[in-house]
Amino acid sequence: MDKKLVAPCGEYCGFCLYYKKEKTPSCSGCGNHKGHPFWGECKLYACATEHKVEHCGLCTDFPCDLFVGHFEGAPDSIEGQRDAILRVGLLEYREKTGTEKYFEMVKKLKDQEERP
Repeated sequence: MDKKLVAPCGEYCGFCLYYKKEKTPSCSGCGNHKGHPFWGECKLYACATEHKVEHCGLCTDFPCDLFVGHFEGAPDSIEGQRDAILRVGLLEYREKTGTEKYFEMVKKLKDQEERP
């Protein structure tokens, strides 16, 4: 897994259908377009940049209403608010254990999701 493909919100762009070019328009990943994906400006990316943190889990305000509200009604979010709560847990885990352990957990969750 590539650390450059981890978005401040906890999304791993390497799994994204837009990044993998399975959906259009294609996307180069949050870090590459600096928070300006094809759908507009990402307020979470802007907020993390403003707070000078690598990811939301390192912010003293985390979890905040901006973070949790960001996923309400998101068309490509698995389950909106449930996705936000999962991301809160993943980012807390990343903050406490580091990016490598976070990668292991994200991969394990993705593998479980893909099982029939």
